[in-house]
Amino acid sequence: MIPFPAHERAVKLRNIMAEQGLDFCLLSSPENMEYFSGFQAITYTRPIRLVVTGDCTHLIVPALEEEHATLDSTVVDHLHIYYEHPPKAQENPGAFAILKNILSEKANAAVGVEAGSLSLAQAQMLESWGCRLKDISALLVRMRAIKDEYEKDCIREAGRLCSYAMGVSLEHARPGISELEFEQYGTTALYNLISGDDYPYVFSSPTCFTPSGIKRTNMPHVFSGLRQFQDGDMVIHVRKPAINGYHGELERTFFVGHPNEKAKRAFSAMVEAQMTVLDAIRPGVTGGEMDALARKVLNKYGYGEYAIHRVGHGQGLGRHEEPFLIYDSNLVLEENMVFTVEPGIYIPDVGGFRHSDTLIITRDGYENTTPFKRLPEELTFA
Repeated sequence: MIPFPAHERAVKLRNIMAEQGLDFCLLSSPENMEYFSGFQAITYTRPIRLVVTGDCTHLIVPALEEEHATLDSTVVDHLHIYYEHPPKAQENPGAFAILKNILSEKANAAVGVEAGSLSLAQAQMLESWGCRLKDISALLVRMRAIKDEYEKDCIREAGRLCSYAMGVSLEHARPGISELEFEQYGTTALYNLISGDDYPYVFSSPTCFTPSGIKRTNMPHVFSGLRQFQDGDMVIHVRKPAINGYHGELERTFFVGHPNEKAKRAFSAMVEAQMTVLDAIRPGVTGGEMDALARKVLNKYGYGEYAIHRVGHGQGLGRHEEPFLIYDSNLVLEENMVFTVEPGIYIPDVGGFRHSDTLIITRDGYENTTPFKRLPEELTFA
């Protein structure tokens, strides 16, 4: 497996800092902290902060995360611990006292922050210390949009697990099975696949959900339940495992039993819309152009008003991350960006229909990390 590229990422961030005239970068969003340090906590209700200077990195964590932060997966120069229990809490500085001490190394410091993750109260606190704040969120989005070899390796493996688990679950598609029971076949098989001691990755999320029937497939994001598949149902099965924090995404709509003609027509229109984008996506096109291609197909079938979300999103540490393939995007796609392509339609009294694949943009087109059957005749289970 490719080593975590902490040094290379820090160098790129320091180049941004130099261009922007920054003394420090203060990162508070979980994904950006993980991107630069490898540290991934389960909860962030307690302050956790990563500070990048011109020559080192500082990670501030609560005491209950100390052991976690000393694992080999975390790569920082200085680890700072604060406490929430007496007497240590009274004897040692708290999270923001530690942060103030670091930032006070430079008077009137210029600090790069993520405006979307920094509360107004904390921004005012930093300014009261004499810090001059500059939002670098867009620069971080741009940096993360171009995936390095480590990221692509993780996303490919996540995609492989998506396809494997999807295939196993679909072997059990039939009327009478519940959404939860159906998806657990694939999840159990996935756990068995990676259970060996020689598996080189960290498997960090088995996320999946499986809405079925007209009403539930019209809710694009809904947890699985005990509803049983019925004859004629459309089902949207979603697989989003994460490898070393990086998510794959594979979604397939399928039929159980004998669908009606309206459902079959909608399914075919959705597939045509996705295939039209897959035929066109490559470096040099824009996100808005890809969204428009899918909508042109869906409008042809009279389904345009039911296409209520963007045609795709960035994929990586975030399940849905910037940039997006959306109607108003002027973003020009580049090699090594990663996107899902998932034009969906949600039609009252007919049902919801969506396929999704995760693509790595290549020099001449794309690499599909989630290759899987997609046609109606391949995805109808009597």
